[in-house]
Amino acid sequence: MQNLNIERFNPTVYELQAIVVETMDIKDIDINDKTQMDRVREGRIKLKNARVAISKQGKELRGDAIAFQKAVIEKEKELISIVEPEEERLKAIEEEAKAKKLRAERIALLPERKKRLAEIGDEVEVSDDELNAMDASEFQGYVNKRFADKNEAERQEIERKQAEIREEEERLAREKEAREREERARQEERERMEREKKEAEEKADREKKEAEERAEKEKAEMEANERYQAWLKSAGYDAETCILKEEGNKVVLYKRVSEYEK
Repeated sequence: MQNLNIERFNPTVYELQAIVVETMDIKDIDINDKTQMDRVREGRIKLKNARVAISKQGKELRGDAIAFQKAVIEKEKELISIVEPEEERLKAIEEEAKAKKLRAERIALLPERKKRLAEIGDEVEVSDDELNAMDASEFQGYVNKRFADKNEAERQEIERKQAEIREEEERLAREKEAREREERARQEERERMEREKKEAEEKADREKKEAEERAEKEKAEMEANERYQAWLKSAGYDAETCILKEEGNKVVLYKRVSEYEK
């Protein structure tokens, strides 16, 4: 494998800059001037050849670099495979030691953790293994959630009891209203019955009075008629020979004395 060196590019930056400078004075040209046209063409071809050569060299160098890269990767894997298993074994031992230490620390914290949870008073069961699996942040989050859940449960219980109280109050109010309606209905029925009774009694009294008045009137009319008839009789009333005539509040009896036919 060739030595990897960026300076292997040929031509150099200086040589390329020199080629570029050769044509930088060309601005506008006369298309009928063959000398100027040839100079432009020759300069372009020279620059093109330089570019193609650079691309070719770059491709060759990249090929070498890729081969080198693959070789490096393979060697890297080979060397790592020697040390990595022992590193992983020691890492496992270290992590197990840390885990044992952590478990011991958390076991020591277990009574305090249980005490804190008991103070919540939510009667939620949690195993020792679950508590020991929590770090300080996780345990605090767990405690906070238990408190939040308990507070939410208490809030819901308060709302439930308040709802029961409201329902009971509304039930009692409905029952009271129903009793009051029934009492009003009974009172109205009593008043109606009393009113009808009074009206019936008044009607009966009125009819009795009217009957008595009619009877008295009829009696008075009968007595008056009897007196009238007695008067007519005592006056010698004869329908063929007498004339009755009302004058004011009096009845005057005239007797026909005689008739004369013309």
